[in-house]
Amino acid sequence: MPTITAEARAKINLWLAVGEKRPDGYHDIESVMQSVSLCDLVSVTRNPDRGEKKIAVHMSDPSLPTDRRNIVWKCAEAFFEARGIEEYDVFVAVEKHIPSSAGLAGGSADGAATLELLNRLFHGDLPTEDLCRIGAKVGADIPFCLAGGTQICRGKGEILEPVGLSSAAPRPLDSCAAVIVKPEGVSVSTAEAYRKLDEKPPSRSERAQRERFPALLSELRAGEIPKTLYNDFERTAPDESLRAKAALCSLGAISALMSGSGPSVYGLFRNFSEAEAARKALEAEGLGAWAVRFR
Repeated sequence: MPTITAEARAKINLWLAVGEKRPDGYHDIESVMQSVSLCDLVSVTRNPDRGEKKIAVHMSDPSLPTDRRNIVWKCAEAFFEARGIEEYDVFVAVEKHIPSSAGLAGGSADGAATLELLNRLFHGDLPTEDLCRIGAKVGADIPFCLAGGTQICRGKGEILEPVGLSSAAPRPLDSCAAVIVKPEGVSVSTAEAYRKLDEKPPSRSERAQRERFPALLSELRAGEIPKTLYNDFERTAPDESLRAKAALCSLGAISALMSGSGPSVYGLFRNFSEAEAARKALEAEGLGAWAVRFR
């Protein structure tokens, strides 16, 4: 009964502009996503086939479902259907460290890691592009979580384009670190966040800020720690998120932003030691936080 394990890394959004709602219920987005070192651990065990279709899921967080509602289950089912595999018996265990409903793609990261591990256990010949196509049917962030790094994401999030970081430019991003804060007791439903966004069009200043997307790409391609950050969801952000963002700025963050639909926020620092000092200061104030590196 072979068991293999992989890291499922969280993401932050350096940019997130939300367009119109599509006929399929998703919204078109223009985003830059960045994978970070905060991660869950996903393990998959392949048991001997007994002529049936069996998926079992265990989550270290007992509040999360372990049946067909779980994104890990959905990804496993989608994988076997895409491969035409009729007999299987797998056990997926997820050790959670990424907070749920936090705008950090924790569930999508778990689903992406599950696809990677199943691909290794069952012949291992599907390229990442095919895994992305399978994952996109389950969740919009799964293709990015499979690819990782720094990516421009369009469509519903499944159309990926590397930012194209220059190897010749100075690389402050190599040493850049972030502090992520997830306000205690605050969770955000992504569907509800999009509904609120549809009801609150961007202001004139927000529309002008959206035009600065090329400036962010220029900063990244020049190897700079980006200051030009933007997220449409900040106009519906919980007060706790805005207070945490202000706290990060007061502790010396070069820039700060809410990630995804929230409520998590992050601040960018020049190096990990500065980020760790900020994390400890936030911890002293009763705010749980993580100091993370870019991956």
